[in-house]
Amino acid sequence: MGRNEGMGKLTTTSTKNERSNRVSVFVTLLMSYLVILLIPVIVFWGLYTQIERIMIENANNSNMALIEQAKQVVDSRLDEMHLISRNITSHPRLDGLLKAKSPQNGTENYNYYTFMQEMQRYRNSSSFITDFYVYLRESDTVLSPTLKTTSSVLFSDIYGYEKLTYQQYQKDILHGIHFNRYLPVTEVGKGLNQKRMLTYMQTLPFGEKANPKGALVMLIEERQIAGLLDEIVKTNHGTIYIKDASGQVILSAGESEVRNMGKTADHPRVLTVSTRSARSGWEYVSAVPEKVFMEKVNMVKRMAVGVMAICLVAGIAACAFMTYRAYFPLRDIIRFIRQSHPAKEGKVRNEYDFIKSTMADSFGKQTEMKEQLSRQTPVIRSNFLQRLLKGNVDTADMSDHALDFMGISFPYSSFAVALIELRDASGFIHNEREREWALIRFVTGKVAEEIHPFTAYSVELEKNLVAIILNIPEPLHDKAGQLYDWAEQVKQVLEQRFKSEITIGISDIRTGLGCLASGYTESLKALEYSIFTAYKPILLYEEMKQKTGVYYDFPIETEIQLINAMKSGDTDKAQDIIQCLYHNNFNGQSISPELGRLMFANLLSTMFKLLNALNLKYEDIFGESGKSLEEITEGSTVEELYREVKWMFGMVCLYVKDQRGDSSSLLLEKIKSYIEDHHDDSMISLASIAEQFDITPPYLSAFFKKNSGTNLTDYLAKIRIERSKEMMRDAKNTISHIARSVGYTSDVGFIRVFKKYEGITPGKYKDTLHSLSSTLRNDHLNS
Repeated sequence: MGRNEGMGKLTTTSTKNERSNRVSVFVTLLMSYLVILLIPVIVFWGLYTQIERIMIENANNSNMALIEQAKQVVDSRLDEMHLISRNITSHPRLDGLLKAKSPQNGTENYNYYTFMQEMQRYRNSSSFITDFYVYLRESDTVLSPTLKTTSSVLFSDIYGYEKLTYQQYQKDILHGIHFNRYLPVTEVGKGLNQKRMLTYMQTLPFGEKANPKGALVMLIEERQIAGLLDEIVKTNHGTIYIKDASGQVILSAGESEVRNMGKTADHPRVLTVSTRSARSGWEYVSAVPEKVFMEKVNMVKRMAVGVMAICLVAGIAACAFMTYRAYFPLRDIIRFIRQSHPAKEGKVRNEYDFIKSTMADSFGKQTEMKEQLSRQTPVIRSNFLQRLLKGNVDTADMSDHALDFMGISFPYSSFAVALIELRDASGFIHNEREREWALIRFVTGKVAEEIHPFTAYSVELEKNLVAIILNIPEPLHDKAGQLYDWAEQVKQVLEQRFKSEITIGISDIRTGLGCLASGYTESLKALEYSIFTAYKPILLYEEMKQKTGVYYDFPIETEIQLINAMKSGDTDKAQDIIQCLYHNNFNGQSISPELGRLMFANLLSTMFKLLNALNLKYEDIFGESGKSLEEITEGSTVEELYREVKWMFGMVCLYVKDQRGDSSSLLLEKIKSYIEDHHDDSMISLASIAEQFDITPPYLSAFFKKNSGTNLTDYLAKIRIERSKEMMRDAKNTISHIARSVGYTSDVGFIRVFKKYEGITPGKYKDTLHSLSSTLRNDHLNS
């Protein structure tokens, strides 16, 4: 017991493992869509990572453009200052003033005055320079455009430096050696006149490096330069630093918090770009707080991340929806297969593999069925051709598809029937066994089919008799001669290669498949005629008729066909049969008037026999003034007899067709009632029912199909199946008991028929019925 439980657990575990190893197509499709979705996401992410770099680069380029603009503006103003500096340092009076000592005489004072006037003119030419003065070291004199004073007075009262003493002022500014040197912006002046000034210094005379005699000092108010830079620094909310050639910051403009910040944690980070002026040697540095442009960068990044997140969510939702739409039909197919074709799935990777294995199994079964059917096709074709020769096939309902299924094709409308009798096959057969006779019949049929120019089909009839249906091409000259040549070739092949002596009887050439029965009869008569002649291997019905002279063609098979056509009220078919008889007996033959009248009398006799069988009166159809049999047969010509008889048969068919409505319905109900009452009889069949109602089986089959719309065998099967379903409601009834109760001799036949019509075996149907009843009963109790 424990071992069985262990095996059960092992089986369950293995099944779960198989299911876990199986990858659903839904997952595969979803992953495929997601991979496709990730491609633009990855591309977008790559672009996203470049956003900050590109924006910082753009900001730097923008700042660089701004400080380039600032450099050009400031350099242009400095050029003015340098021009004034050159004019002053190169003034002709300057050299004399530098050498003069105190006290000065009147001429020297005049020189001072003249030089000051020149300086005033230079000052008026530029609004950029706030003020400037020349220091003369020998005389300790300071000359400006508006005053003449000493250095001490200038420092103490006018342009003193807040962070310098007078001694430092003298040492660093007045007595120092300078070449286009600038002091950083600092507070210059006294009291209310104190301003932030940029100091420009130039040693005098120009180019002196060892013993300066004076200095040119220019003062530029900070706001003069800052005013040029304000519009620029407002654009980027930063600061512009100006450094001289030595790297000393001489001036800055912009935000004070940026200007004063250092590299501490309390101050935000800045981004700097710089450029150097080739003319002044100044370096222009732009310092912009990172937050100024990072706000825009972060905003763009946040927007990009938001858009990407929205797109990603929408993409995932779209992937799920598209996956569901793509998987939904596949799921329905899987459900349909599992419901209609329940089978063990086995080891399958996914749903496609399951469909593939199911289709392979179905195709294998279909191929097997086709192979089985192909093996049965020769038997089916042989049976069909036998019935066709005996007139038991309704050629009007015969379709090309049915002929193609049996491998039969009749491209032409003219036919002839040849019967080959194996008179002596001792050269081929040694033991007289049926297997050897079957082989020689097969060989005979194949030889006849292969010889041209006719399309031929062979039918094995008896032990030593093979029928050949010949389809005659059109147009074909001398058809009788061609038939004879064909028979001669068949005879030679069978005699020379297979050592068999044969006799061949060939019918006349006829038009239409409906005349094959007459052709079969003619070929039989041709063979029968051989007993009146010396041995003649090839006999033509046409020659036999010419030699007999006292014979007309109205075989019993044709009479049966005519009776069936009249019973069914088929006017066209009845008149076609009469037309065929007329052509067979009167076209190309010399038949006496008496024999012709006898044939038409025989036809009328057949009609009267049918009227008596159907309880119909001659007067009801043709009236009281209708012609008698003697009056009809005394017509002057065969054509008149033919037209009269053909018309009378047409009238009978029309009358039967008019009356058939009530009688056919009554007969159909009687047949159905009989089937319902005797469906449990295992011996009931088409023949037994036909015998019960005194009709032929072919007529019964055609009548039932035409009036009820279904085959009689299908109707009987459905009656039995419905009865079996009623018996299945009782769980005590076994399948074998039910099969015998509804008329089947074994449960095998019952199961096969039940599954054919219901698509499920009776056992499964019974189990489903009782499980459903149990479920409904439990639901009723629970409610």
